[in-house]
Amino acid sequence: MTMTLGWIGVLVSIPVWAFFIYRAVQMVRFVASGGPTTISRFNNWAKRLWRVIVEVFGHTHFKGKPLVNIAHWAVMVGFLFGIIVWFEAYIQTFNPAGGWPFLSDWNVYHFLEEVLALATIVGILFLIGVRLKLGNSERRSRFFNSTAWHAYLIEAIVFTEGLGMLLVKAAKIATYGGNAPWADFVSGQIAKLLPASPELVAVFALVKLLGGLAFVLFISLNFNAGVAWHRFTAFFSIFFQRNPDGSKALGKVSTPALDDEDVDLDAAVTPSSWKMLLDTTACTECGRCQELCPAWNTEKPLSPKKFMLDLGESALNNYDSHAGLDVLSMAGEVDPDVLWSCTHCGACVDQCPTDIEHIDHITDLRRFKVLAESEFPSELTGLFKNIETKGNPWGRNNSERASWVEEARRDGLEVPVVGEDVDDFSDTEYLFWVGCAGAYDEHGKRTTRAVVELLETAGVKYAVLSTGETCTGDPARRAGNEYLFQMQAAQNVDTLNATFDGVPAGHRKIITTCPHCFNTIRNEYPDFDGHFDVFHHTQLLNRLVRDGRLKPVPRGPENRKPITYHDPCFLGRHNKVFDPPRELLESTGVEVSEMKKNRDEAFCCGAGGARMFMEENIGQRVNEFRTEQALETGAEEIATACPFCTNMFDGGVKALGAAANPRDVSTLLRDSVLIDGKLPSPSEKAFVNPARAELTITPKPKAKPKPEAPAAPAAPAAPAKPVTPAAPTPPAPAAPAAPTPPAPAAPAPATPPPPAAPTPPKPPAAPAPPPPPEEES
Repeated sequence: MTMTLGWIGVLVSIPVWAFFIYRAVQMVRFVASGGPTTISRFNNWAKRLWRVIVEVFGHTHFKGKPLVNIAHWAVMVGFLFGIIVWFEAYIQTFNPAGGWPFLSDWNVYHFLEEVLALATIVGILFLIGVRLKLGNSERRSRFFNSTAWHAYLIEAIVFTEGLGMLLVKAAKIATYGGNAPWADFVSGQIAKLLPASPELVAVFALVKLLGGLAFVLFISLNFNAGVAWHRFTAFFSIFFQRNPDGSKALGKVSTPALDDEDVDLDAAVTPSSWKMLLDTTACTECGRCQELCPAWNTEKPLSPKKFMLDLGESALNNYDSHAGLDVLSMAGEVDPDVLWSCTHCGACVDQCPTDIEHIDHITDLRRFKVLAESEFPSELTGLFKNIETKGNPWGRNNSERASWVEEARRDGLEVPVVGEDVDDFSDTEYLFWVGCAGAYDEHGKRTTRAVVELLETAGVKYAVLSTGETCTGDPARRAGNEYLFQMQAAQNVDTLNATFDGVPAGHRKIITTCPHCFNTIRNEYPDFDGHFDVFHHTQLLNRLVRDGRLKPVPRGPENRKPITYHDPCFLGRHNKVFDPPRELLESTGVEVSEMKKNRDEAFCCGAGGARMFMEENIGQRVNEFRTEQALETGAEEIATACPFCTNMFDGGVKALGAAANPRDVSTLLRDSVLIDGKLPSPSEKAFVNPARAELTITPKPKAKPKPEAPAAPAAPAAPAKPVTPAAPTPPAPAAPAAPTPPAPAAPAPATPPPPAAPTPPKPPAAPAPPPPPEEES
């Protein structure tokens, strides 16, 4: 009988394994059919391999839910080890007493088999219980949009495999005797209930074998079953993640090359890279991304999980029917409300255990829609035009950038301006990049004023560009207009490099109050030869408090208002700056009441991803949802560290009729250093970093104009001839702009493909941005 069972197993296995190999080859071809990625995924092989080992076996990217993570780890290790035990079933169906040579003689092997079988059974039962408890019919469940029967079938197979491992072992013990008691501490007890029967061993082995073959057949039939395929493809998704050091694909987004005049935009901004296709196969449908998505939680149609599943489904349908990917069809199948609901908050990327890069894929699709198809929300037309022609999202005149400087000077503040008061950086340590919101928006201007007052009180040597600034281009990039972003980036990098002329690397320091500017200059401008040390204002102010150059006076109990702090996405989750704002608040004597969603799980305010400049007509407004979370803490003041967040909270408070006051951290700090309502006498100006004083800054000498060559003697005049009237002579070119820093040039038309427009420089290979010096973090 055992021989019969053995041959049954072999005969069933042959077609199943053949079909699996055929489908696996198809899967590889499917992923390879995608377009190229914008950055290399094949560098630093040693680092990447190490990251796979660390992330898979350490579960380092599983955030929160510790019991779920432990259960999943047990099931995963049981699955990997179970492959060895599972293949042993081919031997045991023919020879019930048999097993792997050498291994079957080791008690340690049998002990591991025992432990992992138990861990698999307990782990999968716990995960089934979690899935049953949360359900998948309610929108709030992270399993909503998951294919339930896929999950339950796989979980049943896993349970069968774990149980099969124990039963085969117990039947062998009952029939042939056991191993060391410590190696059979559970199966030895089960064996007491079973008869001595070689046939029973073979039957259990066949059941175990058929259970595994059912899994192999299932994944072969279902390319879109990420809950099963991720057991293979997640290794590759992690290996080929964007950052070899294992950091999440946050902060910057990829930079396509738009350097050729005859650039093929369809190819340059393809929405279907092979990494995107690989990511669609690695989605486990766990719903961690969906659980924290601000769009999904406010009744928008975007679910990051469903977005990836739908992309994969669409790509597979196109691949199967056309023997290749139909990019236009794929992009067209994404609902515009899905595509444009994303705030780029990064919660999905941060939470994903298999390193799926949702933001990059959404950005690629937006680029394709904007640059290749000119399809985007109508509100973005004004945004693009304003940045293109006025250098800011609101279309305000550039001269208005200086209005806050004039007001501050009228009130007795110095505010040194590059090109007016500062010719070079020999005696200046920081450039304060004010940003569009800091110069035009009322909330932003209050923050700018507070920062300047604190810098002057602390005696910091700083300067501003004033009208020399223009938009960093972040809203354009996040909205998909990569061409406009690259034009803005090239212009700003030229301005900044000219401003820091002669300043060595490590001392080209920029402060900014806007996390979006902070992120763009620090993480994205290196792709355009812009290498600077960029600090958020809370980082520098916190350093000044620690050094005693700012001395906040803690509020007395009678003046302490309940306060909470909101982590801006592009400061916190994208750039991991969590503590400096909180430490500044604590220095003023207040006690921060944290919201339920804070730090790397903070809920977005709704302004990112260019959503600040788009209408929000579906579901609840994101800013009102987040404001409700803030008000639940009982806070009367909502502190944040981003002008966009402050604006969104201001709107949320007004819409809800609440009395809370949204404020930037810097304004609260400024109030705490006031003495009798006035700023203390400013400290003597000095470098924050003493080593800076020892540097000699030598700007490159300005090129002198060449003397004109003497005119050549005139040739004898030829006989006069009738002539036709000449075309009007074009006016002489305008005089060159003043030296440092160059004034912002009028941006080139940004509606792609721009005829005869200057093209942005080709971005070099993307180096990792230098981390901010430890002293100011």
